[in-house]
Amino acid sequence: MSKKLAICVPHYRRKEHLDTFIPHMEDFMKKYHPDIEFKIFIANQIEPDTVLRFNRGTAKNIAFNEALKEGFDYFCFHDIDMVPEDETCDYSYPTDNPQHLAVHISQFDYMLPSIQYFGGAILFTKEQFENINGYSNDYWNWGMEDDDLLWRCQQEDYVINDKLSHTNTMINSLEFDGMDSYVEIPPSLSLRDLTSESFTWSILVKPHDNFDVPMYLIGDLQNRQYIHNYILGRTGYQMGFAYDNSRAFSFSMYDFKNRHNYMWLKRNPDIWSHLMITHDHENNSLRFYLNGEESDARFGHGVESPLIMNGNAKRYGGVPYYLGVKNPNENSPSNFFYGKVAQVGMWNRVLDDSEIKDFYSNDITNCNDYDGCVLHYEFSNVDENYVYDISGNDNHGINHGCQVTTENLDDISHTIVPHRRNGRFKSLKHPINGIVNNRFVFQEDTSRNEKRFFTEVQYGLWDTKKDGLTDLKYEVDSVDKLGRHDFINFICKHDNIPEWQ
Repeated sequence: MSKKLAICVPHYRRKEHLDTFIPHMEDFMKKYHPDIEFKIFIANQIEPDTVLRFNRGTAKNIAFNEALKEGFDYFCFHDIDMVPEDETCDYSYPTDNPQHLAVHISQFDYMLPSIQYFGGAILFTKEQFENINGYSNDYWNWGMEDDDLLWRCQQEDYVINDKLSHTNTMINSLEFDGMDSYVEIPPSLSLRDLTSESFTWSILVKPHDNFDVPMYLIGDLQNRQYIHNYILGRTGYQMGFAYDNSRAFSFSMYDFKNRHNYMWLKRNPDIWSHLMITHDHENNSLRFYLNGEESDARFGHGVESPLIMNGNAKRYGGVPYYLGVKNPNENSPSNFFYGKVAQVGMWNRVLDDSEIKDFYSNDITNCNDYDGCVLHYEFSNVDENYVYDISGNDNHGINHGCQVTTENLDDISHTIVPHRRNGRFKSLKHPINGIVNNRFVFQEDTSRNEKRFFTEVQYGLWDTKKDGLTDLKYEVDSVDKLGRHDFINFICKHDNIPEWQ
């Protein structure tokens, strides 16, 4: 017997989209999925009757709950302003894991807005949705309920969590305390002009969550500022790797006219990450890699790579390199990196694609295996004065208070992402609800949602098993028929309805 599909849609004052959505889905399913029995359940909030108190997560939970009463087997949680375009949009049964369908979206030039985007259209079986306890009921108006949903899937192992090849390796790492420890690397003949020519840098790094540096939150208009804790770089016109308080790695570099070039990749703290940057002097191009995978904006991996610079790289001459600090002469806690570094490699050429693939075939690789290595730290030889270079080029670092720790290297995870089916979707015209001019359209409620997710849910301070299907409170006022589909008018009965107007 074939599985029955319920398409669950949250709704609040979107009649113009509703008039398009239902006939479009009828035509699409008839053309591409004629064998799937389906019905659309639209959960329409009538009380509280204000957009600031609209709860999309609750509306989706209600649509699921009402569809469940009619014996449906699996469920697609679908935005009403997004419609499938072609056969790439596969609404068949998601046997093993929830499946994210809305991957290539016209609104984002058919690219992912972020690598962990989990909105638009998502398929769950009954058991999968119940296991994660559905959507949270505590995100109001716009924002973050989709991020919370992915977090719930992660807790139940419904995500892709691939890892680099692992060899159960014991490693030495240099510990940076985020206060005053750092390593100075003098500009020897082999390093002096390295960053103005073709080069490759690689670093294995584990930034700690630094609670002394406030997290960058878009909604925190009074306190937000980007803070870049530099891991490896050169000061003055600052260049190098940093870990930012937006939870992203970045690489900065200036050209000879002092124009800034900036690349970034999202990554959570307290996990090991392999970073690599290549600079091709002939083509003035930068390529940024995380765990051997090049940044690709099409799939939400930060910014597009390669980045083409407007001119040749800036020359730094006699400026030293620093590990663990932007500038040791600045007296600021945010100036120092807090975390561990387990390997540093520098080459005076661009490693090619095959070499990079080979380099990341294991967790730890000998940098000297690749021609042109001018610096290699793996921290087996460190004393209170020096960090010793094992490349043979004597580019030893001057140690300022860093300590060596030894540990068994955990598996190095790639970024956790949902299972996807790469569907192509069209966004229907609608007002922008997200970010305009670097602030939220619905500033008060969206910033509250943002803060709740990043500072409570992700730190384990929110019990998702008590927030979702298990505490769903609503009353069905009436059900209107739209052909064979249900338009469910509901009253939200939650105790935590916000008080703002």
